[in-house]
Amino acid sequence: MKYNIKLNLAGVLTVLTIFFFYSCNYEEGMVLENETLVENKGLVFDAPLPPIISDGPYNYKAKEYSFIQNQEEHKGKYYMPAGGPSNYPFALIMHGDGFKHNEYDVLQRHLAKYGIASASIQWESHKHDLSVNTEMTKHINWLYNTYPNLTNSIALIGHSMGGGAVVRFADDLETTTGKNVKSVIALAPSVQNDMFVKHNLINTIKGLLVIYSGNDDDVYGGKNTAGREESGFKFYDECSTETQTFSNIFPTKDMIFFKDGRHRVYSDKSQSFPSYIYSGVNQNKVINAYILAHLKLYLENRPQYDQFFKYQRKPSNMPLNDVSEFYQQHTDAKKIVLANFENNSATINYKGGAIVKSSSGIITMKVGNSWEIHPNSPHHTKAMRITWTKRKVGSSFVKFKYPSSYNLSSYSFLSIRASQIYKNIYNTTDKEQDFYIRLKDKQGIYSKKVKISDFGVIPYPIKHSGHIKPGIIEQTPPISKLTKSAMTSTLIPLNAFGNNINLSNIKEVFLVFDVPGHETGAIMIDNLEFYK
Repeated sequence: MKYNIKLNLAGVLTVLTIFFFYSCNYEEGMVLENETLVENKGLVFDAPLPPIISDGPYNYKAKEYSFIQNQEEHKGKYYMPAGGPSNYPFALIMHGDGFKHNEYDVLQRHLAKYGIASASIQWESHKHDLSVNTEMTKHINWLYNTYPNLTNSIALIGHSMGGGAVVRFADDLETTTGKNVKSVIALAPSVQNDMFVKHNLINTIKGLLVIYSGNDDDVYGGKNTAGREESGFKFYDECSTETQTFSNIFPTKDMIFFKDGRHRVYSDKSQSFPSYIYSGVNQNKVINAYILAHLKLYLENRPQYDQFFKYQRKPSNMPLNDVSEFYQQHTDAKKIVLANFENNSATINYKGGAIVKSSSGIITMKVGNSWEIHPNSPHHTKAMRITWTKRKVGSSFVKFKYPSSYNLSSYSFLSIRASQIYKNIYNTTDKEQDFYIRLKDKQGIYSKKVKISDFGVIPYPIKHSGHIKPGIIEQTPPISKLTKSAMTSTLIPLNAFGNNINLSNIKEVFLVFDVPGHETGAIMIDNLEFYK
């Protein structure tokens, strides 16, 4: 009797072992199944793109102005549309340190021709205290008293030190002026003294746009004592909070990172030597075009302009050269976060589910401060570093599990940020990296595999040229070593994963590393999220 029981138990254990073995291999083998991969980028938008680079339909009027309050003179330059609508939104422009208020005429003309008024004001750009807000408030109040056809929708645009100012004082300005600040745009923003910063951009602000250039010879991203780069990436990462989800009080965020370009291309100095020798004029046109698109989206509530941001479509008439080549990041204000690694865990995700890697093929899976797990990262968030190699059998993957099945049926996009690890032996120099994403539902059904490259790009890191302007002291490390392994955002429409999967019962999200030609790699990822 005992013998029969032992035999039966042994048989059961054998069956369970075989079942377990094949179950594990089944899951890892599923990612190898032959299938038609999604290649249709047209799933996102077929709509025509509105013009943003060419001249707009209206004429314009320009006026230098000055007024005196408390025995102090305040100066600026005002542009308004002519022949357009009777009322129009308004943008306040803050110049950079070493620049003047009348060095942004090209931008102001471009906005006016599309129906947006603006004023570029003179201010003491070395200041970082509340007197900056006071100066901005005086100009806005005076302009609205002088030009009653301005609407209550306003934007703040700042270059360099002005870029720091508009982020720092945006919510204060709403209080002091009573105006509705909807868009904040920081152009190559300076983080000097961090403007004694609060970065939350609360109240009615809807959108933040940061634009920055890889070869900026002024705000190039020197490292602080903690080893973090101080650049425009700081403003993008720290404006709003990583742990906040599905809240209206934080803005949608976008960032454009140009492959090339210097500090002066954000102003009219792009028209003069030495900017024009590397097509700085072209880059200035592209910068001004995206500023216009952001204002149309947020000041005039024109959703078609979101194609340039959330969906990263580019104008058909954009100049084709290195100076105009750029990469984008996007974060929705309303989102469902699966993983952002702010809990500093490589095994538990934001939702409390497990993070699991394949039994072989994954060499590194590490979470930490982005600048510590990769010294060339310009980011100010925590992230995950993944290194993979080709397996003999099966696929290398990392999966993110929900603790219980999750309903994503009301969502439209999966989003992830990713960058390459610079000079890593598992990446190929100057070659884009790639991997698949797929979903699995509660019933165990797998979705189609979707390549990142079908909807986005993971470029090889942009190397700083080492160019410095006269008078800048060489830093430690030298500027030439400040290559930026910047993350880019990829949004994948959920319908790209096919209709065989039940989006109301999603259990797991896989990153699968077996794209042909990309069987090895080293990347950093962040912000695995779902958007409407």
